[in-house]
Amino acid sequence: MKEALHLIARKVREAERAIPDHTDKGEELGMGADGSPTLFVDKLAEDIIVRFVEERDLPFNILSEEIGFVDRGKKKTLVVDPIDGTYNAAMGVPFYSVSLAVATHSLRDAEMALVQNLVTGDTYFAEKGKGATLNGTRIHVRKYLPPSSTFLCYMGKFATSDTLELMRKARRARSLGCASLEMCLVAQGKADAYYLNCEVLERAIRVVDIAASSLILWEAGGEIVDMNDRPLDMRLDLEDRRNYLAYGDEAVKGVFF
Repeated sequence: MKEALHLIARKVREAERAIPDHTDKGEELGMGADGSPTLFVDKLAEDIIVRFVEERDLPFNILSEEIGFVDRGKKKTLVVDPIDGTYNAAMGVPFYSVSLAVATHSLRDAEMALVQNLVTGDTYFAEKGKGATLNGTRIHVRKYLPPSSTFLCYMGKFATSDTLELMRKARRARSLGCASLEMCLVAQGKADAYYLNCEVLERAIRVVDIAASSLILWEAGGEIVDMNDRPLDMRLDLEDRRNYLAYGDEAVKGVFF
């Protein structure tokens, strides 16, 4: 299963990098199962993943943001965000990923996960109970030290009005446009927290966006909670949307709650 996830990521990266420079990666091709526009680069990556699973007859159903749920009669589901940070990819901002997780019923029972930065090739991987790695080297969250704190966040159109005020409590704050990689930076000990809080719940996070990065963060020693400070769990369902805080050291929660 581990080898399959790595091979899928490699094939997606090879195909994305082979897109001709004159191609509009952000061309809208229709609407995805999650109700958001399907862009050219999303469709390209998703088609590669679905074809790989079907041709190899891997023991997974598929849940992906564009195609939705593909019931292949299997017990486990491959939870996919073919391109997380789609608009970064479309604009040429070098910070976007492919995100893959194997789960059965919900976010919390994910057992294996991979997030790959499609620009650099850096690959985060985790297996439940076995820790998290970056390019094969173990990673861990860091201790929260306010004088050197770094927060990552969603600062888009639907961000709550208090998000900026919360970010001002950090020494440094960034909004990078790719939740999976931002959470992996927390897991890696490069940042203290990632915060997403949308005024419109329909614009909040989906399980496909964070299934892989959640397991990576947990295995690196971090945690994820909802806006009521309860451990976050999500159904394997594109209709389930949540706001959340992902962090390394529990001490950082005092800033947000």
